[in-house]
This record gives sequence, structure tokens and C-alpha cells, in this order.
Amino acid sequence: MWIHLNDEDARPLYVQVKEQLIREILNGSLQPGEELPSIRRLAKEARTSVITVKRAYQDLEQEGYIFTRAGKGSYVKLQLDDERKNMKKRQFKEKTDELLVFGKQLHLSNDDMRQIMRKCLEEGER
Repeated sequence: MWIHLNDEDARPLYVQVKEQLIREILNGSLQPGEELPSIRRLAKEARTSVITVKRAYQDLEQEGYIFTRAGKGSYVKLQLDDERKNMKKRQFKEKTDELLVFGKQLHLSNDDMRQIMRKCLEEGER
């Protein structure tokens, strides 16, 4: 499993791990029932601490993306189609909120941001 951590990213490392795993779960790269790497193995592969990965796994379990069997490991949780769609929408909204904050920091108006978003969506449809 490839997890890329960026030291220049302002987000904590556990959030980076968590978000990358969520993306892999929601896009289907990690299938329901699939076992995740052990906390120690993923920490070693990602060159981070066990505590970082453990925190990411705890959050993922709390948010309903994975489940853990004591002594067995952590697995991708099966989600119903509606639940999966809602999770995707929630992730998209979180990223959109971040983008809007960024736009405000650049002093862009709501109209400017709407126009840019519309243009991006139109270009994506082509």
C-alpha cells in the first residue's frame, strides 16, 4: 500500500494517512472485507510512527470506514450504496469547504469562486 506523507502539508500526518485511506476505500481500490496492513507495517512503509497510523485507524473505525477484530487486524467495512454515496458527498463537501476558505484567504468574491467552479465543472464534462 502506498501512503505518501508530505512534511510541508499543514495537516497532521494522521489526517494525511486517514484521507488517503478514505480515498482508496471510496474509489474502490480497497474492497469491503479487505484487510488493511497492520499498524506497524503501514507505519514502517510510510516512514512514520505507530502512533500516527493508530490514530488514523481509530478515526477510520469511528467514522465507519473500517472495523477491527482484536488480534486479527483491521478490515474495510462493507457500506450500502446509499451510505457509500453519502460518505463520498461528505468527503467532497469537506474538500469544498477547504477550497472556499482558501478562496476567502485570497480575497476572492463568492461570484468569482462560483464562476471558477462552473468553468471547472464545464471543462470536466468535455
